[in-house]
Amino acid sequence: MVRVGFIGTGGMGMGQARAFSKVRGCRLQACADPSEESRQAFTREFPEAAVYDDHRKLLQNPDVDVVVVAVPTALHSSISIDALRARKPTLVEKPMARTTAQCRRMIEVARRYRILLMVAHCRRFDPSFCAMVKAIREGKLGRPMIWRSAMAVMGPGGWFMDEKVGGGPFLDGGVHNYDTANQMFGDPQRVTGSVVNFDPSCSAPDTGTVIVRYAHGNQLVLGWSWRGRGSGMDDVIGPKGFFQQGPGPLKPPTSAKGKFGYHCLTDLTGTSRLIRFKIGEQNMYYEQARHFLSCAQGKARCLSPAREAIKSVAIGEAILRGARDMQAKNVAW
Repeated sequence: MVRVGFIGTGGMGMGQARAFSKVRGCRLQACADPSEESRQAFTREFPEAAVYDDHRKLLQNPDVDVVVVAVPTALHSSISIDALRARKPTLVEKPMARTTAQCRRMIEVARRYRILLMVAHCRRFDPSFCAMVKAIREGKLGRPMIWRSAMAVMGPGGWFMDEKVGGGPFLDGGVHNYDTANQMFGDPQRVTGSVVNFDPSCSAPDTGTVIVRYAHGNQLVLGWSWRGRGSGMDDVIGPKGFFQQGPGPLKPPTSAKGKFGYHCLTDLTGTSRLIRFKIGEQNMYYEQARHFLSCAQGKARCLSPAREAIKSVAIGEAILRGARDMQAKNVAW
């Protein structure tokens, strides 16, 4: 039995707790949050968990084996380091931290104490995105490749849109795409783009377009807004064809509904074919929780290590440094 403590019981903290509660061999042992309202909500759903108003009290509990950190991004580093020093294997929410300097410190402490530090890049456990990464890495589109991704929604407010705390969509939201692009294309090299504010009350940029460049001319072109509404798109184009998330113009077999998902690969002649992937019985958060617990027990190799997650923070940091003035920035970590 692995006993889990949750530091931060807001939206993602509760979401993580619900996922962990479904994993066999896992007990929700404790939670910590400075908000009494959040603590009470956690207790109503998980009444057997010990409750603390300070994460340091939770870390002193010898009955807590591992911890999940789901607090505002600017606090990820300090609280994760406290957990690592307490010899608790740690799953920290994405983005790993607010800055690459904070990420490097987290990695250093994890290495020093030889404790697992995993970052909750949940798409690494999503069958749909895993199938996309596999298809692109197989080279069926040739190269260079360009992943075109666009989204416009009315996103969160509060600390998420504080540039020093949450970083806005080009750190907190876009980090999903950066991590997936890194899996497909390798290490990021350079960033350019332009960001603006539709909402002048936000200190972080809320809308814009950026290009992340990789080796061999591969690119992620990301159009993003957390203060607008619009249709989205996701495809990858290359000199041999293009990839679409979803079945595209093709009709999947009805017998596979609920068991398999499909993407579409189209060559330059316009001939399309389906790429099939198996859909898990549980969602990506459950699979992520199960994997983390296996890693903490030494039964699996971590699929979302901190040494990879820092690269996505480096992209977001480069965007926030240069995109307001449309200055290209190298990505460094």
